[in-house]
Amino acid sequence: RDSLLARLDRLAPVKEIAQIGACIGREFSYELLAGVSTLRNEQLAEALEKLTEAGLLHRRGTPPAAAFTFKHALVQDVAYDSLLKSKRAQLHAQIARVLEKAFADRVANEPELLAHHYTQAGNPAEAIPLWRKAGELALARVALQEAVAHFQTGLALMDRLPPSPERDALELSIRELLNGAWTGLRGWAAPEVAANAAAIRELAKSLGTPRSLLVGLWGMWSNTI
Repeated sequence: RDSLLARLDRLAPVKEIAQIGACIGREFSYELLAGVSTLRNEQLAEALEKLTEAGLLHRRGTPPAAAFTFKHALVQDVAYDSLLKSKRAQLHAQIARVLEKAFADRVANEPELLAHHYTQAGNPAEAIPLWRKAGELALARVALQEAVAHFQTGLALMDRLPPSPERDALELSIRELLNGAWTGLRGWAAPEVAANAAAIRELAKSLGTPRSLLVGLWGMWSNTI
């Protein structure tokens, strides 16, 4: 790590490009990077060429239709860790805005990408509905483990929202979807189903939603027979 950090520091003029790329992911496109960076196209292409020549990036294609990959996951980690937390959050927020504006089709099909950047930007209000949407799409593909992971990521962020009926309704909507994912993955007798059904019941009682209350009670009953 120290050796890689020293190599990045020796490339100080272009180090920021590696850091932006690290925030995007192990692989990133020239088009997305250009949308976030303040460098002009010629400067950006030159910076990427220096990082490639230094053995830190691998390039496929030619800008603007080029894609770059960090040659080793540790390179990405070092570039990412070299950022202050506040700067990381700022970059993730910028990436999220560019994704929404210029990559709408991709975001529609892979909402977890945008959800990730809003999460890292410290914006749970935007991230949580996107994690729910990502879970719904995974459920539709019967990718149950993926669906559970997306729903749980969204639920883990709930405590960052201020208490309100809207917050509880959002959690309830995720837990009802999670109920189907857990039962499909583990069966009705799984302890995860029991815990989630109990949470659905409590949220439904608080919100006064009879249908959801039945979902929770049915889940708890089915779990014990």
